[in-house]
Amino acid sequence: MAGRWQGAATRSLVMHCDPLAAYAYRWFGGFATTNAIDRLFSWFWRHLRRLDAMFDLVVCANRQLARRLDCGGIGKAETVAMGVEAGVFSPSLRSPELRASALQSLGLGHDATLLIGIGRLSSEKRWDMVIRAVEEIASTRPVGLLLVGEGSRHNRLKRMAEKSGSAVVLPALTDRSELARLLASADALVHGCEAETFCMVAAEARASGIPLIVPDRGAAVDQVVGEAGGIYRAGNQRALQRAIGDFIDGGAEQQRMRAMRHSDVRTIEEHFGQLFARYSQLRSERRAEPSHARSIRLVADCHTRQLGGRDCATAPIT
Repeated sequence: MAGRWQGAATRSLVMHCDPLAAYAYRWFGGFATTNAIDRLFSWFWRHLRRLDAMFDLVVCANRQLARRLDCGGIGKAETVAMGVEAGVFSPSLRSPELRASALQSLGLGHDATLLIGIGRLSSEKRWDMVIRAVEEIASTRPVGLLLVGEGSRHNRLKRMAEKSGSAVVLPALTDRSELARLLASADALVHGCEAETFCMVAAEARASGIPLIVPDRGAAVDQVVGEAGGIYRAGNQRALQRAIGDFIDGGAEQQRMRAMRHSDVRTIEEHFGQLFARYSQLRSERRAEPSHARSIRLVADCHTRQLGGRDCATAPIT
């Protein structure tokens, strides 16, 4: 409805979700390539290209999604990363006492590694994979996982955690200051989902000065800093196990010190500042463009999308 509106205002489409990554790639990725899945869902790519022709801007919160959309023929996709709430998360909130208490709840001593996972407890987050990976690593190294959140898979994940003996599932923390203290007191954030559009918790973990262990696809990887944490092949439990093992063997405390040096994270105020400046620029461009030129551009954009998009190695075949 917004795209078809004939008024003079600019129109922007904000990609707050990534349906292909959250569903199609996850469901079929075990036995088909991404290109093959894109061919199967060519109707959805055509839908996105039609939307692209209607709008002046397609806003993405991470670089990978903007690049993939561009390769699929959505030529107006731009990255405008989100940000964290200013003044809430900080390395200075780290509490050795809280860390020791969390490790004790896992039956571990202060010399063990404390991993934390935070988020919605649903299937696309792959928390079951994370719990299994930590369980495997815990058989050879002292490590435990705190998983914080609520969701449809809460009871299932809680049973898995109890059975593993190396993880504990906690309810969501509504007190932001309490969450910030717990995050800063962990040794690393571990995340399983490759379909994040921004991954707020990864940015908050970075602002808290802790390393990240995240998949190589999706938004979380945007927050990884050099030589702190690890990146593993998305959806692959063995790769995650290796990444956790390498993190522990590489010295958790040394990596945390490196992560602390990169804890100055973009704020949500900076996000909106960039976004509104881009809206203002689009408005000025629309005002300066003659109406007949605008009509020619819209027709050309639509024709380009119908031809099948960009010249990219990962472009879907339609």
